[in-house]
Parts: sequence; C-alpha cells; structure tokens
Amino acid sequence: PGAAWRWRGSATPKMGRRGQISIDRIVALRSSVLPIYVIIRPGGVTTADEVSEDGNDFLTTRMFGDQIAFQSIGGEYLSTEGGEICTRRYCSSNERFTVEKQDTQYAFRSCSGQYLSVSDRAPFVTLAAAPGETEAFQLFSLMMYGVNVGQQLEMLDRHGSIMIDHLLDSEQIEALRLSIPGGAEDAPRSHELRTQGLASRSPGLAEVATHPLVMQLARRLLSPCLQLAELESCRTDVDFVRKELEETTWHVVHPYRLAEFPGVVDPKINITVTWFLDQLDTENSTWASVKAPEVAGRLPQLPQHSSPEELQAIAQNAQPLLAKAGAAWICIGPHWMSNTTGAASFWKDYDAQTRYKHLSGQKEQSFRALTDAQRAAQPREELCPTVLQATYVREYVAPLHRAPPLEVLEQLGHPGRQLADLLRG
Repeated sequence: PGAAWRWRGSATPKMGRRGQISIDRIVALRSSVLPIYVIIRPGGVTTADEVSEDGNDFLTTRMFGDQIAFQSIGGEYLSTEGGEICTRRYCSSNERFTVEKQDTQYAFRSCSGQYLSVSDRAPFVTLAAAPGETEAFQLFSLMMYGVNVGQQLEMLDRHGSIMIDHLLDSEQIEALRLSIPGGAEDAPRSHELRTQGLASRSPGLAEVATHPLVMQLARRLLSPCLQLAELESCRTDVDFVRKELEETTWHVVHPYRLAEFPGVVDPKINITVTWFLDQLDTENSTWASVKAPEVAGRLPQLPQHSSPEELQAIAQNAQPLLAKAGAAWICIGPHWMSNTTGAASFWKDYDAQTRYKHLSGQKEQSFRALTDAQRAAQPREELCPTVLQATYVREYVAPLHRAPPLEVLEQLGHPGRQLADLLRG
C-alpha cells in the first residue's frame, strides 16, 4: 500500500542502563537550524530537503557505549576517515561518534575531536572544530503501518522473533487467497497442502514478498543484499492432524532444513515471515514454534539431527502459534516449527469419553463405525487455516528456485521490479 510510510516528531531520547542514552535503531538525521537531512547514498554523503517515502533514507544506528555509528540501508557507514566525510563498508573508530546531548538536540564528535556539521552549500556535510548551531541535530523515528520500525528492529534483534498485527487488510487477504492455487480434486486427503514458488504468481503475492516494513527490518538486520529463497503457502487440515496423524513432527526452513550434520554454524543467515490469512486460535491452530537451542557455542541444534529424546525435551519449550488474520510473525535464524501439534488428540479424548460412558452405562457408537465416519467427513473450512511463509537468506546462500525470466516479473509491474532485486541477490 502506498500510504504506509509516516514519520512524526523527534525521536525522544531515553536513558538506558548505566545512564547511557538510548536512541531509536532507525532514525532520520536532520539539522536543527537548516531544513535539511543528512543522507547516505551509494558512494557518498549529501543532504536533502526531504527523506524518501520508502524509508530508505533513514539510518540504522549502532550504539557502542556513549558512541554511535550511522549505517544506510545499503550497508554504508558514515565515516570521517582521513579527516573528511565519506562512507565505508566497515565500522571502526572513524565510523563512531561520541554523542553529546542538549535537550532534544544532539552533537556528534568524531574520534579526531571534530564535530559533524552541515551547510547549505557544497560540500554540504563536513567536520567543524567546535560545536555550534549547524552542528546540532534532531533525530526522527521511522513509523510504518502504525508501528515504530526501529523498536521492532530492536526487539527482533534481541528476542529473535516479533508479531506485528494489521499489516494486511481484508481485501488484500481475499486477493491473496484467490492467487493461491488449490489442490487437485482427486488428490488424497492430507494434513496439509503446500504450494511453493508463489512470489511471481501475482502482483499481490509479489507485494507480500517485497513488503516495505519487512524489507526495512530484513535489509537492516540480515543483509542489504538479501535474497528471497521461497514464498510458499500452507493450508493445514486441523481435523486430519487430530484424527489421522500419530505424532508431532518438527521442521526448520531453508537453508537449515537441507543442512547435513552438524548443521549451519551461523545462527543468523535467514529471516522467515509467516503471514496469517486466517485467525489462528486454540480451536483451529496446530502450529507451534520454539527457537533452536545452540550447542557447542553458536551451532543451532536442528530437528533432523536430534535424537527422539532431544526432540521431546526441546518440544516441551514450544509455544502455540496464535495470531490475528493479517498479522505477520517475523523470526530470524532457525526456529523449530510444527503444524502437527495435537496429533491423535481426538482419539485420546475419545478414549476418555468412552471409559466415562461405559462406566455410566451409556450406549456408545462402535469404534469401527466412528472411524469410518471420521474418514469420510469432508474438511471443514473453519478448521483449515492458511498461512504464507516467506524466507529470506543472506547473499552467499543459494536460493531454492531459479529466478523466473525478467519479462515474467515485468508483467507484475512495480512489485515485480522490486521482486527482481530479491530474486537476483
């Protein structure tokens, strides 16, 4: 949606632990006296009267005690190397500024003792020997879809997952449903129907794969050159899970899913976004997740490399996945996921009811008749929730599918052109 981007007001400074200043993780850097913003573009630093509507002119902040570094969404750091304003792809002492705060204004002192400064004439962004009016800045937070994106980035980085409500409206959800192909009529009934490679199937699906809020989080936290590894749908037949399956199974997404023992050392090479096209509650959800525990330092433990005893121990910490329709659950790194929790629970409840009815003298339908009736029953739509799951990987990880031809993506319009960047790294 075009009107999703907003920003309002100054990023209010907060005092963190040990008296340190706490600044939002994503900010626009604006002069306090001149109506201009400091902008980091590929190959240089400049100023602009306005920041871009897509949020890409906002800067990611990284705190080092009372020092701060500013990084563009493209990965370049604001630098003072050689005593001049420039950009670098790394973060050393030349890319860190000591924060000096006065009320709601900030000054930023470089490692050489000079201050970040702006001017209304070239070279626009320079260094000054002492702080003055043109060395004072305000910070503005990035707001999208009614949420502070910097705060979401901080929580995702700290906790490994976040849930954001109301990112899709009812019209978008209905359009997405119509874009997802159904299963063959003669296909045998199963606990799930998965359809892969959906990103280029319709403009709506391409928009989900390139969702602006997700891109802000993923590119700033994972990699500016990330790739889309997969966009797939999963429709779960909850009745089938509870009546026909015998045990709960667990999986992880690409690339952890295909990794041979001992797995993947890096615990942060992917971001997974689960979009809920239906509300998931205690009645219709068999989904659950648990963050992969780390063994031997930073090595995530994967379900396919775990013994039955390890599977059971880790699954005990899993939390049910419940969400509103239109919400997105975003997680970084490997999370064990399952849409088969509660397998065989119907028959466990049936056994308990049978014993009660037998003791109370009530008549009971035969087990064979009940089994036949359950297998013949048609799936109930209210117990068949659908999710979309997008997986993004770092630039050095091979995607699951070959990118479609450019002419196919061009037919999707603007979403297709954005998708082309994700499918080609």
